[in-house]
Amino acid sequence: MKITLLITIFNSLSQKVYCYLKDSGLDVSVLYAINKEQMIREIDSIKPDLIFCPFLKKYVPKEIFENYPTYLLHPGPRGDRGAYSLENVVYHEKKEWGVVILKVDDKLDGGDIYKEVSFEVKSPYKASIYRNELSNSAFYATKEFFENYDLLKPTSQLSSPMHQRLSTEDIKIDWQNDTTKEIIKKINTLDSFPGVKDEILGIECHLFGAWREEKLKADPKEIVAKRDGAICLGTIDGAVWISHLKEPEGFKLPATYVLKDRLAGVKEDRLPLLFDKSYESFY
Repeated sequence: MKITLLITIFNSLSQKVYCYLKDSGLDVSVLYAINKEQMIREIDSIKPDLIFCPFLKKYVPKEIFENYPTYLLHPGPRGDRGAYSLENVVYHEKKEWGVVILKVDDKLDGGDIYKEVSFEVKSPYKASIYRNELSNSAFYATKEFFENYDLLKPTSQLSSPMHQRLSTEDIKIDWQNDTTKEIIKKINTLDSFPGVKDEILGIECHLFGAWREEKLKADPKEIVAKRDGAICLGTIDGAVWISHLKEPEGFKLPATYVLKDRLAGVKEDRLPLLFDKSYESFY
C-alpha cells in the first residue's frame, strides 16, 4: 500500500506514525500542506492508495478527498469538531477526552469515524496532554486503524456544533480581577504555543510556565522575586511564578533573560538545597 502523510508540521506524533508505517514495510511519503494548488498537484503526482493526516491545520481540497481515501486524526472524542481542541480541554477542565480517526469529507471534522480511543486527562498543561495522553492514544488508534483497515466498519460522527475557538485574542489575564488559579489556567491553556499575550515591565511578550506561590505576596502584577530564570508576580489572592517569556518575533526564553536590567533591585529568592516541598512554589 502506498501511503502519503499530509501534514502541517512533521512533529513528534507525525514522526511516530511515519516510523511505525515504515517499519511495517509500507511505502510512505510525507507531503507538507502549503496551499490548495500545491497539495492537489503533488498528490496527483504521487497517486497514493491512502492519505493519512496525523497533524493538519489546513482544509483538504475536495479534489483530493473525492479521488483518494483520506483520513484525519482529530484530537477530540466523537462529537468534538473544530480547531483548538486541547485548549478547550484545559480551559474547561475536562477529565475525559479522546481521539478519533475520521474520513475527510466536505464537513469539517464531520466524516464517518473509523477508530476512536478515550483517555483520562491527567495533566493541566496543554503541551503535556498532547505529548503524553493524546500522543499515546493517537498512536494506538493509528496502529489499530492500519492493522485492521480492511475490516473496519464506520460509524457516523455526531452532528454537533463547532467547539469554542480559544486563542490569544480570547484569553487575556485581568491582573486586577483574576485569581491565581484563573491566571494559571489561562497560561496552561495556551502552554507551549502561542502563550498568553501580556506586557511585563513595558515589554510586550507571551507568558509561559505558571506555578502557584504559597508564601510570597505582592500587589497584582508587581514582581516580588526571581528564581532560576523565573519571576514571581503578585495576584489578588497571592502570587504566581512565570518561568518563560517570548517577545514578538523572538524565542521563548527564561523570564529574567528577557527582562534583564529591568529587574534591578528584585531579590533572588533561592530555595534551600534540601527542600521538602511542604508548600507550593517554583522549583
